[in-house]
Amino acid sequence: MKRFRLARRAVLRGLCGAAVGLPLLDCMVPSTRSVARAQNTSGPRRYAIVFAGQAIGGDGWERDRFMIGGERIQEAGHFIVPEQAGNAYTLTTPLRPLAELRREFSLVSGLAIPYSKTSAEPSEVPPGGAYRDFHGGGAGPLLCGTRSESASFTCRSITSDQVVAAFNEGETSVPSLVLRAQPSWYLSGSSYAGRNYLSYGEGGKRIESQTSPQIAFQSLFSGFAPEDDAERARFEFRRRAQESVLDLVSEKRASLLARVGAADRVRLERHFDEIRALELRIASAAPTGGGCVVPPDPGPDPAVGGDNAGSGSDSIATNTGYSDEHTRARLLADLVYMAFVCDLTRVATLQLTVFQSHMNVYALTSEMGTPVRADLHEVGHNGDQNNRGQLPVSLCLEWHISHYAYLLERLASAPEGDGTVLDNSVVIFMPEAGHGTQLNDAATPFQTHSVEDMVLLVAGRAGGLRPGRHIPTDGVHPARCLVSCMQAAGAPVTSLGEVTGDLPELFG
Repeated sequence: MKRFRLARRAVLRGLCGAAVGLPLLDCMVPSTRSVARAQNTSGPRRYAIVFAGQAIGGDGWERDRFMIGGERIQEAGHFIVPEQAGNAYTLTTPLRPLAELRREFSLVSGLAIPYSKTSAEPSEVPPGGAYRDFHGGGAGPLLCGTRSESASFTCRSITSDQVVAAFNEGETSVPSLVLRAQPSWYLSGSSYAGRNYLSYGEGGKRIESQTSPQIAFQSLFSGFAPEDDAERARFEFRRRAQESVLDLVSEKRASLLARVGAADRVRLERHFDEIRALELRIASAAPTGGGCVVPPDPGPDPAVGGDNAGSGSDSIATNTGYSDEHTRARLLADLVYMAFVCDLTRVATLQLTVFQSHMNVYALTSEMGTPVRADLHEVGHNGDQNNRGQLPVSLCLEWHISHYAYLLERLASAPEGDGTVLDNSVVIFMPEAGHGTQLNDAATPFQTHSVEDMVLLVAGRAGGLRPGRHIPTDGVHPARCLVSCMQAAGAPVTSLGEVTGDLPELFG
């Protein structure tokens, strides 16, 4: 991301030759951030999960095969998992948004949730395992490590984010931030039925998520000011500095404009416009100093789209099944970023799309150059007759990862201690499913309804994490990866649900 720069000696030139000097800003100072940073820096540890309600491959299509515009193509590099292990791997299509951040995250592949291959009876589900009915059967063990005994979308024990939140109890004003970008189910005649839950407390108590960026903003920052006297003074100074110089001298400016001739009035108006344009450029630059400020008001929420028009339908090109989740996700990521910087919370979940999501992807994939007439769920099931298989799935996954990358960029831009806020965080990207044997029949290969060949992305250096690598596993339970992530966030745990053990490869 190109950083906005401002000259050290820049001034705002005002009336009658007066000059308003600017304070030293981060955008005036060249970045000296080194790639080699201490693993443990002097800040609170944060924990976040960014969730995608989709699989990583298409039904019946091998990893390097797909169809675009009716033409069958075989081409490697689109499946999210690279062929190479370690740090010298080739960036795949879904990982492209993370190109500038590849030293900040690790890809853990080959993960799997166990299940009975001989029986579909609830009593035969192994510990930490999946009930043989996807999607619901795979949701619970993925999130909480406890076996599912039905196809319902639920957890039977606490999820990892709430374990970390409990460990931080009393340290922040907001125990955890639970957000969701997809605000509607989009299918008439049915409902979420639990697909919209990502966080569960003790005993599997569901925690509601907030879908409105405006409500989330007001609940976090309405009347907010830091408690520490020195930090509050800096906070108020930054707030006042965001006010327009022209607004502060509006009466004198209007009086002068009324007194000068037409030519001078034109010159002054042009000059004021230039000053205001500079103010707007400064205000629009992402905060890079790690300072706690109230972020810009997100304004009214984007409109909620109607029910889905149906996969493959010509009318799916409209806003049916889409509520500008792209803008919603960006706004919510901004709130997670500033809530972490302000230490309002140290735990957050951001559900971009719900389990078995039927969000319309036509508008998103059109902007990516390959319009797919389907909703997200049906992309994995080859819902578009002419565009199906690996590449369409990977483009949808790339869109999800672009929001994960955006959040990482924000956190990496905020200095803290000897490093950055990202260095003091562990941020997980979690797709819903893998691309292996179908869970329901335990036989059919290359399926979206699979809890095999799953992946997680893990970013940050909290607790000694060592990112920057592809870490293949041989069927390790995703919960073991989450246990290591919870440990990195400071939670002294050795298990999650019914799964015991961690993934030490994340640390060395």
